[in-house]
Amino acid sequence: MSDGQDTTESADRRVRRTRNLLHRALIELMLERGYDRITVRDILDRADVGRSTFYAHYRDKDDLLLRSSTDYLHAAVAAAETETNADEPLAPVRTLFRLAADNPEVYRALLGRKSGTVLLRTTRVMVGQILAEWLEDRLAMPEDEFTTTVTFLSWGVVGMLGAIAEPHPPLSAEEAYQHLVQLVGPGLVSRPRDSAELPVTVGELPSR
Repeated sequence: MSDGQDTTESADRRVRRTRNLLHRALIELMLERGYDRITVRDILDRADVGRSTFYAHYRDKDDLLLRSSTDYLHAAVAAAETETNADEPLAPVRTLFRLAADNPEVYRALLGRKSGTVLLRTTRVMVGQILAEWLEDRLAMPEDEFTTTVTFLSWGVVGMLGAIAEPHPPLSAEEAYQHLVQLVGPGLVSRPRDSAELPVTVGELPSR
């Protein structure tokens, strides 16, 4: 391995470590005081990261929330791929629901009664990106219909994530997943990608 490759890998590790520290700091602070009361300075102090380093990676705390949490979800979904049935139309959702069941306090902070619009919309966008990447090569529909479908599904998944995180009434991750699949699975299965020639381009998902 060349010195150049060593340097690049070392830099990549530093970037991952910095982003992980910032993500962890934000989540810890959310559990302690709520998102609206957190400042960038609070995050920097908790993570022991400099201001210039923070802004080299993120625009603000909203950008940190969206991008770091999306990276976390991507990693969780990828790690679960060995257990995933590729024929399931909503397989990544099972992983998302299990995360909510395993970390209810985090998801209550994101989606609970005291969460605000920013948290709800950001979580919707995160879920939408995960769904879009999974469904892109599996659904045969025009781009505008695909975008609308992902938006509809992602809001539904967000609602179920919040319900799983709440202790009353109890709802397990598997129960939530089966409910969702029964409701929307037949519609998705009826539009398999390999049976049509309509192109689908994910592009940037709407934030609505």
